[in-house]
Amino acid sequence: MMYSFDQLNCGGEMKNPPQGMHAINSCTHPRMPALHHHRSSSTTNQDEAIKELMKTHDPILLFVSRLLDADTARDASALYAWCRRLDEITDDPSSDVATIQPRLSDWERRFDMICRNEPVDDMDRALAMYVQRNDDLELSPFVDMISGMKEDTVQNRTISNMAELDEYAYQVAGTVGLMLLPLLKANVEQSRDAAIALGKAIQLINILRDASPDVALGRVYLPQDMLKAQGVSTEDVLQLKSSPEYRKVVAAVADHAEALLMEAEMGKSTLPGVGPLFVQIIVELYREYLIKLEQIGYDNLNLSGERVKINTIQKLMASFKATTKVLSQQ
Repeated sequence: MMYSFDQLNCGGEMKNPPQGMHAINSCTHPRMPALHHHRSSSTTNQDEAIKELMKTHDPILLFVSRLLDADTARDASALYAWCRRLDEITDDPSSDVATIQPRLSDWERRFDMICRNEPVDDMDRALAMYVQRNDDLELSPFVDMISGMKEDTVQNRTISNMAELDEYAYQVAGTVGLMLLPLLKANVEQSRDAAIALGKAIQLINILRDASPDVALGRVYLPQDMLKAQGVSTEDVLQLKSSPEYRKVVAAVADHAEALLMEAEMGKSTLPGVGPLFVQIIVELYREYLIKLEQIGYDNLNLSGERVKINTIQKLMASFKATTKVLSQQ
């Protein structure tokens, strides 16, 4: 890595890392004077570019972001753009490991520049503004996310067991929950566990949804020990063989994801304002994917290479269910 951190926030204050979080030292560079936030044609173009990213890759997040006020939604979009572009570096099907690794190192360098208020482009500038406006924003989740992405830069990526899968899910998605807490004006210590649980649940469900596209990249994220216990080999998965034994493993991981959704659901009350509704809608939307997986018998491998999807009506019904739940609890 370009720098070594211990758990910290942008001002260099040490924090206690959650279980499973990698230890890092202090920020390489001190907090710099805040960038002035003003609307300009550049900012408008940046906002539109981020919206297009969300519309293409994560329409659910674009839908949910409409619950937030304009400034909060803009900061959430800046976080999203940084994470999405990092993900695209790792998942670029046209690049090999030798190409991806230096690109990730360059992304680390760019994040270091964001910390110093020296953004490379408009999307980096949007994140720099968010970083500078939030003194209690921890930088360690950003570093942990890059570390998780580095784990994918190997040929034939596999996961040994559920503990390793949980750690990976924290790195690449639980971290996002931590990044969002200052934006939602949450008490970070009270909301930390639920935020991590929600991020991990989303990642596990996306892994189950994306089994076929991941196979095309040579990746099998289901725990190897669970597959072997069912007599399923990595080669079977790479050949898209969806046996009853394979589907038992998918069901087990889905059950674990549901348990994490329930943990996030129970912890949503620690959030102020629209936070509980924001969380409940995400929970219900991703729960719909688990229902869809159950309906298709946990057969998430298909020759077309498509991910498991839900339709617009299902999304609207999930949002209605979430709203009803939150209102009944008030």
